[in-house]
Amino acid sequence: MRALLSTGQRDRSRLVLTVLSGTLAAATVAGTGVATAAAAQETARSNAVKARQKAAAEAAAARTQHDALVTWAKENPVVVTKARPKKTVIGQPTLVKASPSGSSRVGGATSSSSSSSSSSSSSSSSSTRTTTSRPAPPPPPPPPPSTGS
Repeated sequence: MRALLSTGQRDRSRLVLTVLSGTLAAATVAGTGVATAAAAQETARSNAVKARQKAAAEAAAARTQHDALVTWAKENPVVVTKARPKKTVIGQPTLVKASPSGSSRVGGATSSSSSSSSSSSSSSSSSTRTTTSRPAPPPPPPPPPSTGS
């Protein structure tokens, strides 16, 4: 029985088949990559739109909550006092006399005009503050969390 193809034809046929199958595989991979990239870009675009919408909704809710808190604060002024340690300062003040122009002596006193002055003062700092006896009503509740849709 005689062979259908000669050995040269068989080798060429195998080479062409290998090249064609490799080219087909490369085209399939490239097509899949292009389709995946297009889908990823569309998904990123739609996610960005959703994120912008969610951020705008949350900003509007925060603005509304802030306005409600400002209104509540205007209606219910509250003075908050905090007990802090008190310190009483009593001491003799230090008097410094400016020297006249052309004088090089400390204190500006000359031998012909020496004067002395002394004074003492005491200062005490204490303050008492009274607060109102009625408690303020609670602030308005925050808005419900966004569902993101």
